[in-house]
Parts: sequence; C-alpha cells; structure tokens
Amino acid sequence: MKHGIIAALALTALVGAARAQAQSAADIVERMLAEYGRRPDGVDDYTIVQTVMGFETVSYFEKEVVDGRPVFRMRRAGNVDMSESVSDFDQIYTMGDELARRARYAGVERIDDYDLHVLEVESFEGMGLEQTVAEDAEFRPTSGRVLLDVDTYAPRRFEFEGEMTNEEGVHTVTTIVQMGDYREIDGLLLPFRTVVQVVGLGAAIDPEMRAQFEEMQRELEALPESQRAMVEQMMAGQLEQFRAMMEDEGAPMTMEVLVSEVRVNTGPPAG
Repeated sequence: MKHGIIAALALTALVGAARAQAQSAADIVERMLAEYGRRPDGVDDYTIVQTVMGFETVSYFEKEVVDGRPVFRMRRAGNVDMSESVSDFDQIYTMGDELARRARYAGVERIDDYDLHVLEVESFEGMGLEQTVAEDAEFRPTSGRVLLDVDTYAPRRFEFEGEMTNEEGVHTVTTIVQMGDYREIDGLLLPFRTVVQVVGLGAAIDPEMRAQFEEMQRELEALPESQRAMVEQMMAGQLEQFRAMMEDEGAPMTMEVLVSEVRVNTGPPAG
C-alpha cells in the first residue's frame, strides 16, 4: 500500500510537470487577453473612486481598440488630463503581444492561497514602462515577473527589478504590486485592493528632500496641538515610512489603494 501511494504521488507530479511544459508564455498571455476582452462587452467607460494613503482620488477610463482588442486607458486622474498616458492598471493588456514574445513561462506558484501562472521577463527595455515618480526622478523596470490567477487569468502580482535615476545618481529599486479583492462590476473584473511595496527608495532621497522633510516636521511641531494631531492622524503612515527610509536605505515604502466606488458608462466625471 505504501509503495502504491508513493507511485500515485509520483505520477501526479509527472502529470503536473507535463502540463506546465505543454503551456508556453504565449499560450498564457493569449488566454489572459481573451479573458480580458470578453468581459467588458457593453462597457464604454468607467470611473473609479479610490483612497490612496488616506486621500480620495477619482480616475476615469475610456475604451479604445489596440491591435484589434478592447483596452481601457486612463484619461483623467483627479483634475489631471492623462490622455497621453498608459500608466495604469490596464497597461499590461496594451503590451500583451510584446509580453508574449519576451516572457518565459515558469509554471504555477502558490502565493497567499492563490495558484498563479508565473511569467518571467528578463528585459522590459523599450516596452514603455518607465515611470516619472517625482519632478527629477524616473523609475525604469529592467526585469521581473508577472503572476496571473490560474482561474481568471487576471493579474494578481507584479514584481519589478529596476533603476531609479535622479540627480544623486542611479539606484537599484524593487517594486512589488499585489492586487486582491477582485469584484465583477457590469462585466469588469477589478481589484478593490492594491498594495504597492517599493524597496530601495531610501538611497534616492537627496539632501534637498531631507531638508524639506525636516522643515515640514518643524512646521508640524509649531502647529496648535489639535491641528498637529489631526495632520499626524491623516499622514501617520507616510510620515513613519519616510522617517524609516531616511534612517535605513533598505526600509520599504508601502502604499495601499482601496476602491470605494465604480461607476460604469457615466462619461467623464465633472470637475
């Protein structure tokens, strides 16, 4: 009986390995694009109201067709026109074909009780993923992993290794984006909770930024106690993390994004 159990387990492992080998990165990406494309039938635009580090923001997305596929792109964030931007959640779908060519399928990995297809990318060069994170600072992903839910093929985790460039030089930065609490709204499958963790930003803090932070703390201490308590309550997480990064370059910066409302086919928000 014991040998029979071992044989069964070995057979199961071999079958699982064969299935993983039978799939390619192109297969996984094609399924991801197909699942994404079929869901929002009848949706032309949507607006998301979300809270980012204690502050409410409103983002507006419109549908357009890219390479024959429907894609939602951010057109406005707050009062800022984002018409030329592709820096949003749906960017992975606009680069689907390029992702299929560059990625290597690394099988299934279990993270936080979810089974995830793992796509490894050795180089993001030329894929337009550079992000301006401050007036004089840019983040450029160099390599990473894209992890998709095995059931829905929706992204659940991005891992990027990259470089932050500012006046102080080039700094190695790791960014992990985790998406959860997915909900379906009129066919749209959206994450209602996203957590972004960045490691390595401490090394990119220049003397001017340190001086500005110290000045802000002095101004905060000069406020009446009731006002200071209110500000500290609103910004407690940010202040603590920034202090930690100034003391330890390896301290992470963590940001949580929570969606409170989704409006479908209501057009651009007023204001």
